[in-house]
Amino acid sequence: MKRKSFIQKITVLMRIQLAALSLIVIFFAAVTIKTAENEMNVTTENFLNIYAGQLSNRITGMDHNLSEIIYNGTDLRLLESDKAGERVRASIRLAQSLNNIMHIDDSADMFVIAEASNDICVDAKSGRIAYAQKNAVREFVMEYAKGGTQTGTWEFKEIDGTVYLYKCLVKNQCAAAVFLAVPELMATVPDIWSGGNRFVLTDGADIVWGDVRGGGFAETAGIPVGELSAARMTEHYRVLADGQLKLYSFESRMDIFRQFRGSTILLSAVILFLLLFDIYFVHVVREQMVLPMNEMTKSMEDMIQGNYEFRIGQTGDSQEFYMLAQTFNKLMDEIMNLKIRFYEKKLELQDAEQKYIRLQIRPHFFLNALTSISSLSARSKNKEIEIYIGALSKNIRYMFSSGLHTVPVKEEIRHVENYLEMQELKYPGCLFSYIDLPDESGEWRIPQMLLHTVVENEYKYAVSPERTLMLLIKVSRAFFDGEEMLVIEIEDDGQGYPQEVLVMMGQEGIRRENDGTRVGLWSLKRLLELMYDKRDLMQLSNVEPHGAKTRFCIPKEPVHETGEESWNESGIR
Repeated sequence: MKRKSFIQKITVLMRIQLAALSLIVIFFAAVTIKTAENEMNVTTENFLNIYAGQLSNRITGMDHNLSEIIYNGTDLRLLESDKAGERVRASIRLAQSLNNIMHIDDSADMFVIAEASNDICVDAKSGRIAYAQKNAVREFVMEYAKGGTQTGTWEFKEIDGTVYLYKCLVKNQCAAAVFLAVPELMATVPDIWSGGNRFVLTDGADIVWGDVRGGGFAETAGIPVGELSAARMTEHYRVLADGQLKLYSFESRMDIFRQFRGSTILLSAVILFLLLFDIYFVHVVREQMVLPMNEMTKSMEDMIQGNYEFRIGQTGDSQEFYMLAQTFNKLMDEIMNLKIRFYEKKLELQDAEQKYIRLQIRPHFFLNALTSISSLSARSKNKEIEIYIGALSKNIRYMFSSGLHTVPVKEEIRHVENYLEMQELKYPGCLFSYIDLPDESGEWRIPQMLLHTVVENEYKYAVSPERTLMLLIKVSRAFFDGEEMLVIEIEDDGQGYPQEVLVMMGQEGIRRENDGTRVGLWSLKRLLELMYDKRDLMQLSNVEPHGAKTRFCIPKEPVHETGEESWNESGIR
């Protein structure tokens, strides 16, 4: 008969309880937010109706006044008369008529009548229009009169830094127009601003020309209204002037929370408190009972499988689990003491092999460095030698950290970049490198000198003065057999690895050529096998059409790692 775990039962019941309370909180929050959203939509619709009505009345008034000017056809025709006296008297009468209209109805900012053939322009303006703006508007209407273009629709135009809503009627070479500054138009209902509502005035093509939010004007003229609505929750609009204009209202998402009443907030706080208390209760039960029991169960299972290194941590603070953990750990210590002597000799031999391989990597670098200094000296480049030795000293300080240990990949990359700068003095313009290291992977630890050794080999076997070698170092993460690893790919566009090297590196055993070449790469492969107890963490291949590729897969934690010992500059530890 299979026995059931009471820990699993407790865990399931706690999860059901927490899920039920969470659903209640989510349902209550959704209903509350939806209700507040509906109320806000109704309020916005009411505001929009009032505001749209006021704007429509003002636009209708300006349209009516412009029609009255046009109906005064006699004086308009006299502006085109051949007699100067008739033109002067007609101009005076039209100016008086425009001023009378402005005095009776201040809906518009400016009325302008322009006659192109005789260069006559009369106007009437409100006190909101400056002298410079008036002249700019007059010139704009005169251009209409000269062009003879008939619009008859409401349009927007930015004149002298101010956006105007205007309508212009043209007959022959006589134009009559009415203008109203859009900021003045949008301020028609100044007490409309409640909450975070935003009102936008557009033309028929939904291009923004007026934008008011929170009582202030925004500089958004000339952009599509869709760019403003992306970050808003809902939008409403009304059509003005027979579809020639639109008034939009946007609501901020944060305005929903302003609709909440005091009782709703109190009830929400009570429900949230219950949820937090339940989370705390589940946390206490998990820490004091579930985790200790799970750990002890896992320990027993691991011991059956032969894992005698496992120890129970001091989870929880109950006396019962403390005594059980102490007794179990003492028993495991006794078992491990029986195995220590057996493994000691094997570990000592393996540690000696690790140190031997480690020492093989360092002479490889120093021989290359001495060759570089010799080459610079032969060309009498004393300044370059001084710079080269300074960079070399940084690499030496980095390398003289004894022990089989790891460093963050960003630190290894930094010393690779220093090495590339150092080699640029010997091989100017012969190598172009690109390093792709994501910030989130910079702290992943890798064996010291791993990348440095490969880059050294690039200069030894691939770099040539006759061409520029492209070098790519790419760092990423990937999962292999359920384990996340750091993947480092080093690729160049040189001649690639010789076939015999690919065959040799693919073999299980470590073999060295008699001439000592490729010792660094072989040492790296063996180093990875010893540190991580895994094979095939290093793969070599060639890429098409030409080039070499070295690929490392680095696990999160090494199995064998020694401590780091730093050396001072005199070589004394």
